[in-house]
Amino acid sequence: MQETIWETIELFCPVCNATFNQLVVLHKVPKGFKIDKYLAGMVENHDHKAYQAAKAQAKLVDAGALQPDNTR
Repeated sequence: MQETIWETIELFCPVCNATFNQLVVLHKVPKGFKIDKYLAGMVENHDHKAYQAAKAQAKLVDAGALQPDNTR
């Protein structure tokens, strides 16, 4: 039985100007499979708008955590 390979790959998106991690499962890869083309397609097809919104939301949460608590 062939072993399933789980690999985390860091990709760069020029549209978002950021890197992101993608979990890739390599199992029963056909001969002639072009991993570079597959990864390029992942970068091209990821949801740029949702990624930017999530990144902005994370920054808002982080910035809020740094502000002093003036409610007391």
